[in-house]
Amino acid sequence: MKICYLLPGVGLGEDERERRQVILNAVASSDAVVKVHHIERGPRSIQSAIDEFQAMPEVLNWIIARNEDFDAFIIGCAGDTGLEGVREQSKKPVVGPGEASILLGAIGDKRFSTLTISLERARLKRRLVREAGLAEHRLVSSHSMGIAVLDLYKDLDHTQARLVEILKDARANGAETMLIGCMSVAFMEPRRLAEASAEANLPLVNPIVCAVKLAEALIAMRNYGKAA
Repeated sequence: MKICYLLPGVGLGEDERERRQVILNAVASSDAVVKVHHIERGPRSIQSAIDEFQAMPEVLNWIIARNEDFDAFIIGCAGDTGLEGVREQSKKPVVGPGEASILLGAIGDKRFSTLTISLERARLKRRLVREAGLAEHRLVSSHSMGIAVLDLYKDLDHTQARLVEILKDARANGAETMLIGCMSVAFMEPRRLAEASAEANLPLVNPIVCAVKLAEALIAMRNYGKAA
């Protein structure tokens, strides 16, 4: 299985893209390969609706141009930038990490919270919950990291401490799990995420895992019976 993870921004350096590709392939099954690519032009990162609108046509054009090269595509933003439009045109499955984490993370009738980088993005996550068809009362709270995407890794101790603070607040509000609504937070060192989850005693739903596994499942469903 060949899966493309497409970044809808141009701000990540080659080393960081390679690091993320290693993490994605560690999550993927042994018969799947995930390749990280990025659009040719557009915003440095997705931090606002304006960034999304700038990136959407680039995401669409890239995936349509490379549709025959992959078995599935993942849009590398937890806001699912351009997902609906790309799905209309793509012949291959297209996964949005935001949608995937909401659907898989809420299994078992869990009550959950979400975290993003800003209050504006928190509003987007609430909309995604409604569009996923989940009862809004299951979304306990929405939280903002208050740190710009490109600044998250400048002081990882501070970012991790902020994450713990948010998780504890969500748990106090009644959340049974936390959905990570920012891919840069999701791509923090797995050790740091595990430590934060353990300290706050609140499970994390990582959109990396949800998106990769949903992409694999969609490919398997398309291919079921073809080899028989």
